[in-house]
Amino acid sequence: MEEPGELSTPGLAQHALLVTMSQGSTQQLTRIGNQTYKGENPVGAFWLATANTPATWAWNSIDEVIAIIIEPSHLQQVAAETECLDPSSVELKNVTFGMDPQLSFFARTCRQEVMRREVGDRIYTDSLANLISLHLLRNYCTHQPLIRKYGSGIGSKRLRNVLDYIDANLDQNMGLADLAAVVDLSQHHFSSMFKESMGVPPYRYVLQRRIQQAKQLLKNDSLSITDIALTCGFADQSHMTKHFRKTVGITPKTYRENSTI
Repeated sequence: MEEPGELSTPGLAQHALLVTMSQGSTQQLTRIGNQTYKGENPVGAFWLATANTPATWAWNSIDEVIAIIIEPSHLQQVAAETECLDPSSVELKNVTFGMDPQLSFFARTCRQEVMRREVGDRIYTDSLANLISLHLLRNYCTHQPLIRKYGSGIGSKRLRNVLDYIDANLDQNMGLADLAAVVDLSQHHFSSMFKESMGVPPYRYVLQRRIQQAKQLLKNDSLSITDIALTCGFADQSHMTKHFRKTVGITPKTYRENSTI
């Protein structure tokens, strides 16, 4: 939340993507570089300030804004992993006002993740960060980069290796980079090829495996639900309960009560 006021910066070292979350925003001024926008910023409106660009904002209402900070090196890494031509020369545009349903969705998702204050979902947050960067590369570069598309999945042997790795490390806070390294792929290509092979993205598959393992362990009355949650890689019991109920339709406690050993 921001009180009415004004903010100026000589330029951040990172790219800054900001998306308005609140209704009724009456912000009056956004100035980024030599571009200026005056007017209202409705919910979902965004502005993009590239690294080292002077910027000024002035507003006269209490607004909620999600700020997504992107390291230029991360953007170049995603560009290199997607095999765009000359990733070192990738240059984003400054945007003083824009409406983009996809960026609005990403911002809402980021907000939800922040509000949950959970750990244990590195694969999901890694995937989200890469999707945001890829969307910016595709839609907000000064010159449209050529991005290679992959239509085939991971070979059966390498797929088996990564599935075995997942099952052996469910209690760990795995990241997307950890899984991609098993099969020597970039994070972007791994995500795309894994979904092609398995029908679901990596973070969804890992969640499914954690739920499946929890269901098996819940049949053992000697294990507490908290211990089971940690063994399956959830942050705590409430974290597991939320995902378990969403996936299975009942809580772990109810599932245990209805299960037979």
